[in-house]
Amino acid sequence: MRIPILATIVLMIFIPSASFSQLVPPEQVEPVGPPLFVVTVNGKAGFMDPEGKIVIKPAFEQALPFHDGLAAVLQQGQWGFIDTTGRMVIEPQFISVGSFSEGLAKFQDKRHTDKLGYIDKTGQVVIQPQFDAAEEFRNGIARVGVATYKGILLSLIADVGVECSYKFIDRAGNRVPEPLPEHYATGEQDELIPFRKQGLYGYVNAEGQVVIEPQFEYAAAFSEGLARAYKNRLSGYIDKRGEWAIPPRFEYANDFSEGLAGVNLGEEGWGFIDRSGQPVIPGRYGWIYGGFRHGVAEVAFDRKQGYINKKGEWIRPLGE
Repeated sequence: MRIPILATIVLMIFIPSASFSQLVPPEQVEPVGPPLFVVTVNGKAGFMDPEGKIVIKPAFEQALPFHDGLAAVLQQGQWGFIDTTGRMVIEPQFISVGSFSEGLAKFQDKRHTDKLGYIDKTGQVVIQPQFDAAEEFRNGIARVGVATYKGILLSLIADVGVECSYKFIDRAGNRVPEPLPEHYATGEQDELIPFRKQGLYGYVNAEGQVVIEPQFEYAAAFSEGLARAYKNRLSGYIDKRGEWAIPPRFEYANDFSEGLAGVNLGEEGWGFIDRSGQPVIPGRYGWIYGGFRHGVAEVAFDRKQGYINKKGEWIRPLGE
């Protein structure tokens, strides 16, 4: 069972600051491709299409979503990768992996159980395991971290994750200077990029000019013209002027995707709101994993996970 709430809290606490500002990398977006979704049948993971039809037979202990044309799958306690036909292209051999991005994926193996490196799409090691934290590549650069002495001591006395000293590397593993704002841009017109300064978040444009002054406890990248931001420990959504389009009133919230955003509606549970902030799918779920993609969203209900459409109808409950 995933624990997204704890992961979100730890991320917000330990995002490091830089001398002027710490740019916040945007979330990786899955490339356009076959819309396949992880589905579990009788305890085995496989993949289905948006209509709920099984496309790749459930035969794996676990599976991660497709990224960059490949999906990580767990078989006999080791991770490998399959393509969209279900063919195993990298044999199971890793104890931990991440998703592919720009042809590289992070990994841990039995020889380096506590360090991360990167492999290519043939399974060959291109950057040797040496990091305690490793993020996906974007525009040829990835942020990696090495645990600080203080972080190691803290991790021994409390389960708060490991505090790291971060740097940036290229695809050969060489250190590079911290990238300029345009590195984090996706190319969207008038895009704004979140940054952190003196504990507060604001936004700069691709030229590095401050457009929205730091004023939020946390701020995410813009999605469909709105950005999730926190004030007084509550989440709402701002427009590109930095004004509240949906005032902060949600304890937890996700970004907008396909016109809807998953939010915690209090005692009712998680549901979906539209861009006006009005609930369109009632709060009945225990958790919402991300948002809608190709008209399908993954949710948790009554301790089970499944998929719904935009009417809130079940497409295929997981574990069916």
